[in-house]
Amino acid sequence: MSAHTRGRSLFWAISGVFLLAVVVGTLVQILVAVAVLRPLEARESRTRAELAASGLAGEIAAVSGPWRAGQLHALLEKHRATLGHGPAVVGYRDGVGWRDTDPPDRGRFLDRVLIGAPPERRPGEPSGLRPRPRQDVIARRPVMRGAERLGEVVVVRPLWPRSGPPFFASETALLFLPIAVIVSVVVGLVLVRMLVRRLRAMETLAARVAEGDLAVRIGDTSGDEIGRLAQRLDRMTERLAEARRRVDATEQQRRQLFADITHELVTPLTSIRGYAETLLDPGVPKSDDERARYVRGVLEESRRLDRLIRDLFELARLEAGASPLEKEPLDWAALCRNTAERFEPRFRIAGLRLVWRESPAEAWIEADGHRLEQVLENLLVNALRYVPAGATVELALGRPPESDSRFRLTVSDDGLGLPPGELAHVFERFYRAAGPLGGASAGDRGGASARDRGGSGLGLAIVREIVTRHGGTVAARAREPHGLVIMVEMPARP
Repeated sequence: MSAHTRGRSLFWAISGVFLLAVVVGTLVQILVAVAVLRPLEARESRTRAELAASGLAGEIAAVSGPWRAGQLHALLEKHRATLGHGPAVVGYRDGVGWRDTDPPDRGRFLDRVLIGAPPERRPGEPSGLRPRPRQDVIARRPVMRGAERLGEVVVVRPLWPRSGPPFFASETALLFLPIAVIVSVVVGLVLVRMLVRRLRAMETLAARVAEGDLAVRIGDTSGDEIGRLAQRLDRMTERLAEARRRVDATEQQRRQLFADITHELVTPLTSIRGYAETLLDPGVPKSDDERARYVRGVLEESRRLDRLIRDLFELARLEAGASPLEKEPLDWAALCRNTAERFEPRFRIAGLRLVWRESPAEAWIEADGHRLEQVLENLLVNALRYVPAGATVELALGRPPESDSRFRLTVSDDGLGLPPGELAHVFERFYRAAGPLGGASAGDRGGASARDRGGSGLGLAIVREIVTRHGGTVAARAREPHGLVIMVEMPARP
């Protein structure tokens, strides 16, 4: 039996109950037979034997003259037949000895019964091993002719013949089968009712699940086959309920994503249309500087729209697994160092200070170098857009204190930060955080109003997807006294 089917078996429970019913029914039948039917049968047997013995004694006394051959045996056989079912020995003896018995050759047997002698030993049987036979002399009648005693008629019936107790060889045995059947049927009906009730509970669960109710449970904690099936049905229903919750959540996210995409696409398109209508309207006076400003506005909004479309396409490919990772041994420390050196001039121009703190000289991992470079670029671009001027952005790489098999990249700043309730949502697509300025996009932590905030709102979502596909984790926490810390952990190369 396999591990998932090991447990109490309903087969043995039902078999045990039926066996107990049969044993109890049999004991009851034996008790009834011994206590009630056996005495009645014995009384009836004695009455028949006495009548047969009296009739046989009368017929023997009426015979005058010598016996014809077989005449006495015919009388014995005739009256033994009136005794009914069961073994019996009928004999007649006079002063000389047994004249005849029925069955024949039972004279010595009747002598032992009447005298009380022990039974004969069989050839080769040790002495003292055979118990005294239990016999019952049920009738003895003297044969009288006038005042003269001719002999006596004896009827003997064994109390325990070799074939078994008398009630197994008599009409009382016919009562055993009906009682046993009745008891077994009653017990069987009770068991069937119990099983049907448990099966109906599973039928009810199936019907309610088919109607869409996934909160129903059977709650059968027994360990037999039906109990294990009920537990599996409960677990199946729980998984269906969990799957429905995931589907509902996914559907809600899909609707929210469509709404966000529509909003993000409408904003630059509205700006582009406004600039274009202004440029084409002959009734609006426009100088050359104004025309150039409108054209630059159209160009910036078109670039913003292009970034949004490219980021949406990139995120969709990552989530669908359409962009396979080309993993290879990679020194993460060298990658971070080079990227920080490349971004340092852009931070300096934006009025920010970028600090690179390298703990290990090397940090070897198995990763796609292009994708990890994209992760770091998105984090630094997010800081460029949303950290106010005059702040410091620190980039550090090392091992977390709780694990020697991972590396942790930390990007922290001393900007305005985010409320604690918003930290868990910064990696969601198009998430709008109620930050210090209110209504800012994910990662917008106030300030930097003079710089371009034309991000797609998908940069941190792309970061999370890339890191997750590498087997790593990404999280955000608040920095004391103010600011934000984003941590990326990757498994070290064995």
